[in-house]
Amino acid sequence: MAQPLPAGKLTVGTRWRYSQGGLHAAFDYPVELGTPVFAVAAGVVLDCNDGVTNKPKPNVVGAPSNWVLLGITHAGRKASVLYQHLSPGINVTKGQKVAAGHQLGESGSSGNATGPHLHLAAMWGHRDRGSRYDYLKGIGSKEGVPSDGTASNEICIFPPSLVYGPGSARTLVSQATVLASGLVFVDKLRFGTSNSDSVKRLQFVLNRIKLKDGRNLKISGNYDIDTLNEATKWQLQKDGCLPGSVGADGNIGLKQARKLFAAPYTVKPHS
Repeated sequence: MAQPLPAGKLTVGTRWRYSQGGLHAAFDYPVELGTPVFAVAAGVVLDCNDGVTNKPKPNVVGAPSNWVLLGITHAGRKASVLYQHLSPGINVTKGQKVAAGHQLGESGSSGNATGPHLHLAAMWGHRDRGSRYDYLKGIGSKEGVPSDGTASNEICIFPPSLVYGPGSARTLVSQATVLASGLVFVDKLRFGTSNSDSVKRLQFVLNRIKLKDGRNLKISGNYDIDTLNEATKWQLQKDGCLPGSVGADGNIGLKQARKLFAAPYTVKPHS
């Protein structure tokens, strides 16, 4: 599983129940507006909603918000993960396939919220717009209802210490956390390079950039034809290169790498 938020942002607020005892059945992460929100696993966007401003309407049940409903497979079963209260301008569309760690959007305060936070709920089955709040559906009698210290029924995903036991969270380093920083060697950003961490970071960064007719890349470390095509789109759309020019051949040069990889990345010409 990848983390739904950047490292250091996984502080949990409300869990299975609200402080007054009502059912919450999700994790609330209080984070500032605009914090990147990531897919916890590879899957497909079952549905989503966008276009609602960050003007919270606390205690207004059913107030429209921006959200993404991600369909995944967990422990061999279909499951859904709901990301709620996002900022307008989400990065995905209904039916889009995404990789683990793909940025879905940014945290916000849209809808029934008291302030900026990410509401993350996990449920068995692939849900739709009408059933995205049926948190208890699919919990069998043998599985029972979770205790008040957990969230989102027995498939709760984060924080890892609640799922996998105390201390294990330190060992669960997500792909998103690893690839969101580190060394990038420009001589590896060439078509044909294989099994390269620099290429993985390129694929990760390209997946987080909105490109016209862009596609989600598999984080493989192989500079394949799909990576070459997405890099070319970035060169044309974001770097201002002319079609057919040397700078738009899909291979990333030093100046382009420095544009693509801002801090906390470190760009070096050679490995």
